Amino acid sequence: MTRPIETPTRAHQLPHDIYPVDPWAIVEHGFHPDSLPLLETVMALSNGWLGVRGGFHTGRPAHEPGVLVNGFYEKWPIQYAEAAFGFATNGQTIVYVPDPTVVRLLIDGEPVDFGHAEINHWWRRLNMRRGLLSHQYRLTSSGGAEVAIRTTRMVSVARPDLIACRLSVVADQDVDLQIDSYLMNRQDTDYLHPEMREFDPRRSRNFGRRVLNQTHLDIDTDDLRITVGYETTLSELALGVTTIHEIATDHECMVEPVPDEDRPHIRIHTAMDSGKRLLLDKITCYRTGDLVVDRSRESAQGARGLGFVGLAGAHSQAWHRYWAIADVEIDADPETQQALRWVLFQLNQASAQLQSQGIPAKGLTGQAYEGHMFWDTETFVLPFLAYTRPAAAATVIRHRYSMLDDARIRAAELSEKGALYPWRTIDGTEASAYYAGGTAQYHINAAIAYAIRNYVEITGDDELLWEVGAEMLAETARMWQTLGFHRDGALHIYGVTGPDEYTAVVDDNAYTNLMAAMNLRTAADALERMERERPQRYQDLAERIGLDPTEPVEWRRSAEEMYVPHDEGLGITPQDASFLAKEQWPFDETNPDQYPLLLHFHPLVIYRFQVLKQADVVMAMYLLPDEFDDETRRANFDYYDPLTTGDSSLSACVQSIVAAQIGEMDLAMRYFQEALWTDLGDLHHNTTDGVHMASAGGVWMAIVHGFAGLNDNGGRLRFDPRLPREWDGLRFMLRFRDHLLNIDLNHDRIRLSYEGPAIEIGVRGTPVKVGEEPVEVALG
Repeated sequence: MTRPIETPTRAHQLPHDIYPVDPWAIVEHGFHPDSLPLLETVMALSNGWLGVRGGFHTGRPAHEPGVLVNGFYEKWPIQYAEAAFGFATNGQTIVYVPDPTVVRLLIDGEPVDFGHAEINHWWRRLNMRRGLLSHQYRLTSSGGAEVAIRTTRMVSVARPDLIACRLSVVADQDVDLQIDSYLMNRQDTDYLHPEMREFDPRRSRNFGRRVLNQTHLDIDTDDLRITVGYETTLSELALGVTTIHEIATDHECMVEPVPDEDRPHIRIHTAMDSGKRLLLDKITCYRTGDLVVDRSRESAQGARGLGFVGLAGAHSQAWHRYWAIADVEIDADPETQQALRWVLFQLNQASAQLQSQGIPAKGLTGQAYEGHMFWDTETFVLPFLAYTRPAAAATVIRHRYSMLDDARIRAAELSEKGALYPWRTIDGTEASAYYAGGTAQYHINAAIAYAIRNYVEITGDDELLWEVGAEMLAETARMWQTLGFHRDGALHIYGVTGPDEYTAVVDDNAYTNLMAAMNLRTAADALERMERERPQRYQDLAERIGLDPTEPVEWRRSAEEMYVPHDEGLGITPQDASFLAKEQWPFDETNPDQYPLLLHFHPLVIYRFQVLKQADVVMAMYLLPDEFDDETRRANFDYYDPLTTGDSSLSACVQSIVAAQIGEMDLAMRYFQEALWTDLGDLHHNTTDGVHMASAGGVWMAIVHGFAGLNDNGGRLRFDPRLPREWDGLRFMLRFRDHLLNIDLNHDRIRLSYEGPAIEIGVRGTPVKVGEEPVEVALG
């Protein structure tokens, strides 16, 4: 029995007659309402703090348009029919904030309506090089006027708080034009289609009540400004938003305020002469925290001084700096390059302007997963950031540090010492109502420890280790020390769930045990090093957290004694103590439309079988390559790969990496294509809910760690390239120890250069000294 693998084909890609191949853009030709839900995600714009989905300026037709601010959420009491001690008590959901992108037009009294107007010359273009979304079309009014309309939108990656839009209108005969420019509260207005209410636990909740309560409304027609203030009902978070307008036209305009509570807008009316253009620029700034109304107004007024052109210029320059380091070039088919650029575009959109937040599972491209952070960020996204934008990686780690006190409280609730981080959260408290698939995933602690270890090894940023990392490592190690227990000379961990959520609350999950050992060992190394190199800071930390000098010694002993199961008969690492005793899932009796299994089978049914939602032991082999010999690595992959459904978007990239490492290049390429087209090809049928951000990071990992063969364990760089036969070459850069490493490889050789003091890099087991002058090594 084996699962059916759906290999992405041309049918999964964007049809070329509508979406032509362009290495730096996603372009839509013609109005295609069926694609609207998908493209609201595909053409979303964000910067890590602020995001807007890719809806039309008219506001309709729409699927689920909206604007999101990272960390701005509403909480709600979790209702249990049968509660128990320690269950999570409050859910958290990111909420839509007022949307400034809605600008509705009436031409000679008739509203612009894409569903009924005569529209031609339609195109929308997501410019990935410059981070701009443009939309252009022409319509013919009932009076015979042909009107050319163009909009351009950006979410600035040069500053965190700003959305800017430009509208251009020109007609070939005299027309009467009315513009209604909104600041629309979508959160408290139901725009969702009925199908959005179908069962899917991955989607966000509908509150059934008001969330944003207006505290301020001010419309100044002289200044062409709307300023609003809101406060969320239960989380009591404050938000201020100011949108300002600039009109460029030869015609006299009449301006009227419309102070609607949820749809405040400015109405502009003018009589346009034939051939004359009207430009409307709209700049909107958001503020959370204190004095939000005044601060949003001041920010918008400052942005007005730069104007749309100045703001767009700074934004484009920021994108240029990103691409200069983060771009990956593949000598392959143009569709692959286009899709890869879109993936890399998403990673910057999720992180460019992180302030003190983490990265939600969907970034800021949709409300799915309630806007929560999971282990995804540390495991799949942070490796990319550490090698390309280390400041953003440091922000993610510091954000986790800000949750440490809540994690200590959570550990105590579960009768453990140290700290236990929440499985899913916005504010630092556990928001998972299903403990078997949530709180039981204790490996979140190890993911954070892994991220700290890798970040420090890659960047050499010891200051972050001393400032926040060592304390986090110590407290997460303490949790493992009390969670595990010694028996027969080994440390066992019972009652946990590993990455595979189709197998829950088990004993001695191999992934969890291996990662816990890494966490314990890393904490001991960090504290012992801190005592040697920063004795005063070590003493301060020891006093602050009550550290006993014997604790690091105990952590190291526990790491060495950690039980890792092994089945001699199969030659594999059992996923957990009972996994191999189960029957294998009847894949041959499962219809294709019954995937993902979680939407069609009760969890207890799934738990009884050998079936994986995502890579588990295989994930451990990727993260901890030195823990497995070649024979076991091959046996594990051969056993678990056919049992892995791929129902999780986190799986294909890891399977691609390990397949490449063991020389299964055809399979590695199939999994890579699956990861690459996860969203653009809508392979999980839920791209409309937002970008799978961890999968995006995983695509980069599959290229760098899989095909380029990078092993960075221990902070030493080693390459064992395995380029797919479909590719002729691969080029990318890594920022290592604050200097750029250039990698250029093909099937015959790898060329390396390092813009810093020469370092030693391994190439297929041979040490090579690499400096500023390129070094070429044959791969024959």
